[in-house]
Formats: sequence, C-alpha cells, structure tokens
Amino acid sequence: MIALILNSGSSSLKFHLANLKSKIIIAHGLADWAGEHCKYNLHSQSVNVESTLSVLDPASCFHHLLNDLQSRFKIEMNQLTVIGHRVVHGGNLSRATLLNTNTLEEINNASTFAPLHNPPAIKLIHEATNLLPNIKQVACFDTAFHSTMPEKAYTYPIPHAWTADFKLRRFGFHGLNYAWCSTKAAQLLGPEKRKLVICHLGHGASACAVSDGKSVYTTMGLTPLEGLMMGTRSGTIDAGIIFHLARTQKLSIEEIEKALLKDSGLFGVSGKSADMRQVITLAKAGDERANLAIEIYCLRVQQAIGALSTTMGGVDAVIFTAGVGENAALIREKVIAPLAFLGLEIDPALNQACQPDCDISKANSKSKVLVLAAREELQMLHEIDSLLNQ
Repeated sequence: MIALILNSGSSSLKFHLANLKSKIIIAHGLADWAGEHCKYNLHSQSVNVESTLSVLDPASCFHHLLNDLQSRFKIEMNQLTVIGHRVVHGGNLSRATLLNTNTLEEINNASTFAPLHNPPAIKLIHEATNLLPNIKQVACFDTAFHSTMPEKAYTYPIPHAWTADFKLRRFGFHGLNYAWCSTKAAQLLGPEKRKLVICHLGHGASACAVSDGKSVYTTMGLTPLEGLMMGTRSGTIDAGIIFHLARTQKLSIEEIEKALLKDSGLFGVSGKSADMRQVITLAKAGDERANLAIEIYCLRVQQAIGALSTTMGGVDAVIFTAGVGENAALIREKVIAPLAFLGLEIDPALNQACQPDCDISKANSKSKVLVLAAREELQMLHEIDSLLNQ
C-alpha cells in the first residue's frame, strides 16, 4: 500500500511518496513558485532531480509531479492507495478524515480562519480528485491535536454570544508536528517525562504545552496570527492597535490584515528580511533593527515557555523544532539562557554541533532540552493508516 503525502502552501507544494505500512519514504521533494520561476526537486535513493518549471500554481505543479512520479516510480504508483493532504484548519473536524462533500464543506468554511492556508489545500484536493478519482483522499489537520484542550483553555473571554453563535474559540495549529514530537520525546526520554513545552519555530511559529501526550494549551488561537512573533506575522498584539489605526489613520480592515499577516514579525521589525538566517547575519554585522527583531523574538518564546510551564505546574523538557528551532543555535541559546530557574540549561558545545534528533541539555540539567526534526509526513502516515484500518 503506497501513500502520496501532500503539503500545500500558498506558494509551495511539498510531497512524500511512502509505504503506508512500513512508513518508509520512497521519494520526496518540493515545488516552490514563490519567485519568478517554479523550483522543482525530487529525491530518492536513485533519483536526484532539480529543475525549473514554467508553472506557478498548485494544479499545474501537481500535474507535473504526478507525471514525474508515474514515469520514475511506475511500480509504486501502480500500488497507490491513498493521497493524504495536510490541511491547516479543520474547523470542527478533530481527526484525520476521508474527504467527501460534507468534509470538504467544513474545510471550506474554516478557510475564513486560515485564508493563506486552506484555499490552496482545497484547490489541490479538487485537482487530485479529478485526476485520480478512484484513489481515496484523506485530510489530516493541524488543528486536530489541540482538540484535547480543556474548555478553560480554548474559550476566549469575549461575549458569550460570540462564542456560542459565531463559534469563536482557540483552535491552535502545528498539531501534526506537535503530535510527532510528543511521541518522539517519549521514546527518547521515557514515559516519566510527561510535561513538555514544544516550540515550533519556523516561518510560522507557536508553542504548545503537552501533558501526558495531550495538548492542554497552545499559543496560536482562532487563526494562525495569534501568539509568538513570526516571519511576517505579528503574533499577539494589543487589539486596540487595530481600532486606533482604523480611526486615526483611516486604514481599512484589509490593509491592517495584510500588514499584520505579511509585513510584520521579523520582516516588520528588521525592515529587511523574514528569514531568520538573514536576520542573524544582519545582526552580527551590527544592524540594530535586526538585533532588536531577534531580541523580541526570543523574549516572546521565553515568555511562552514560562507561561506554558505554569499551565502544567512544571516542565520536564523543552523541545525546539521546525526550521528556526532545528537550525538556529543562537536562538536556542538566547531563549534558554534566562530559564535556569525552570531547571533548563543547555551545553554550548552540544547546541552548536546539534543535528536533530538530539539532546542539548547540560549533564546536570534538571529539565531536558531537545531538538527534534519536524516530520509531519510520518505523523500523517500514522494517522492515515489508523483511519483506513478502523
């Protein structure tokens, strides 16, 4: 049984071809059309392809990908059983689900809360269904892992009618990676380490309190805008700023939304880049705004770790994951440095040499600090396999 795992974004499509039972990845790659041309790569034990395509949309990229996989992996594609789609916001869907008219409607309704993420996924689902109508399609949701949050965690202190009638609540995101990391941490640390704070630090960023393998609180909320400072997203700000800008600067809702989603975060503060690697380079060269961006970013993560630890009554381990979390030793160092009072200390040499998955704690650190690779595709394979074997 072969699965094709798809992870669609506003300007990219990641894919993994895998054996559903053994969870062995046969091939993987990326189509990225953020620039003038679409950069395409495909890798396996015997294939390494890097090329440029003229297409600039998910449907065309999927056409090319499907043709490429069928020509290079004919035997495996003949055994294709299911296509799995990563969907950021599942609305009221709280577990992996087969796609049909009803579930697609729920995903479409949730698009209002994830306007940058859900629409590309929906387009890709329709395209995959049209091209492969006899293949099962499954959606796995980044919101699903957080369905275990207690009512006091997901309810906003807003008028009850907004909660009851408009269904406004904390959903949380990055759940596929949180599920993967919590399972991986249990394997590395043992089941007695039950209180985890997982920091998913990528272009989008959030943190999650995981107690006994379950999400009890997370920093993202109704939408992926709340919480930590991110690449281009502001994270949590005083909501009064929105009203102030609307009244005094006559900015429209659309203008404010664009600014907070695409022109804020690292990019907004540094004024030059949303890429943490570039911001760090600029800061080391003496750029004051880039340095300020890093300081704010690390402060927000520190505060989240402290708050989430309090939520669980302590912390056994802090986990860094995703692009920044896995690769930026400087950020890990700066975040953990003031948190010795929580029993968190990292070994500088281990931190610098780290290759996920690894433990970068000092030998005598009361609480552990891990760096784990984000493997949403493996979590999706597990969820799809469980769904199809019910």
